[in-house]
Amino acid sequence: MRPKLLFSLLLVILCATSQAEVRLHTTFGSHMVLQQRSALVLHGTATPARSVEVRCSWLPDDLAATAAADGTWRIALDTPEATFEPQWIEVRETNTIRLDDVLIGEVWLCSGQSNMEMPMRGFPSQPVEGAAAEIAAAMKYGGLRLFTVGRACAETPQRECTGLWSRTTPGQVARFSAVAYLFGRRLTEALDVPVGLIVASYGGSRIESWMDAETIARFDPEDYIAHADKPYRDPCKLYNGMIEPLTGYPVRGVVWLQGESNRRNAHVYAPMLRELMALWRRKRSQPELPFIVCQIAPCPYNGEGRLGGARLVEAQIEAVRADRNAWMVGTSDIGDERLIHYPDKNTVAERVFYSALVNVYGVEGLPVSGPAVSHVDYAEGRAIVHFDHAERGLNPLNAPLAGFELAGADGIFHPATARVGALRSTVEVSSAEVPAPCALRYAFADWHRIDLYNYAGLPAFPYRSDSTDYGAAQPK
Repeated sequence: MRPKLLFSLLLVILCATSQAEVRLHTTFGSHMVLQQRSALVLHGTATPARSVEVRCSWLPDDLAATAAADGTWRIALDTPEATFEPQWIEVRETNTIRLDDVLIGEVWLCSGQSNMEMPMRGFPSQPVEGAAAEIAAAMKYGGLRLFTVGRACAETPQRECTGLWSRTTPGQVARFSAVAYLFGRRLTEALDVPVGLIVASYGGSRIESWMDAETIARFDPEDYIAHADKPYRDPCKLYNGMIEPLTGYPVRGVVWLQGESNRRNAHVYAPMLRELMALWRRKRSQPELPFIVCQIAPCPYNGEGRLGGARLVEAQIEAVRADRNAWMVGTSDIGDERLIHYPDKNTVAERVFYSALVNVYGVEGLPVSGPAVSHVDYAEGRAIVHFDHAERGLNPLNAPLAGFELAGADGIFHPATARVGALRSTVEVSSAEVPAPCALRYAFADWHRIDLYNYAGLPAFPYRSDSTDYGAAQPK
């Protein structure tokens, strides 16, 4: 019986092996956009020890590799300059896979939680402004391609994810991230190259979910929830299921819109964001991978009274300032007092687009940032607030400005009167309740709506000069 059993097992193995077919990783498909002038590693699975051959329309010679014992194979190739001319790729083993309508251009990864995930058609009873017109015009942008990574929580790093590249049909755009689409649509128009957008987002997620086990281990477990109320909030699970599988697909940059779910541990958000950016760069072997970080928009956050949203924004600004390849996009003027999912996705996408043009593509003639407080002088019962990124002046002139507060030696803040100063790059602030001010806050509140801009209409960033520590008071 033993020889017969052995023969049967060998027969099963041989049959399974003979039926194996070459497969490509999920991220490679027809209608995709490949990052121009990049070192691409095409990869997938095939019959172990069998040769896999690859032909590309832009390469003169065929390429080949032998599948490893576990069936995986990898073939390195270079991509050409951007072109709207459709390319093709053929992969052959016992079967043949052909990818058609492949474009070469710029690829961006867009990630975060629900304000990134929010589709163009909006959430139930939560619309996106101007959505119908954008959806109706979707077919105009034939060079813009979309890929949404399927939601996935995983205990260990995964090779595969779910998703499918698509053209910009009205139906696809309606279901695609509004911020990502509106950013990509502008980018393909301005650069006149194809643009591919990969969205990996999950509503309600925390930053801890988007880091690997090695990275999260650098933080005190007291500063995050190891086993949250939802699996997608557990550390590492979204990274394992939705980001690790993407590391073999070259991208030009990352747009990050996340933070609302980290209001209660905002005191560690800045180092966590720095570690996340370092991790994603390291995994991609792109040490200077650009990150455009979107400020979370103002919202009352269900009446939370501990300035969780304000501290989170402060942490975002701190992390970005410490990173020479990261930039911040302001949203202090587009929040909604009733909705955490603010309807104005167009404005934040436009500002992401400006940041990408200036900071990533080197386009001149646009501002690099909204106004940011550089320092504050106190004299004669008032504060003089100096701003960076206000070379051509602040506005509005001759009008009161909202959001400024002053405090004296007692540390109690009072609403203050503020106007653009004579130098036009400063703001003069005073309060009858604070005759001798020594501390200033600007828009440092969960809910606020600012009205201070630079010449390009970019909003000023929140600020505070005091160093009150709220971290220890925050419950899990």
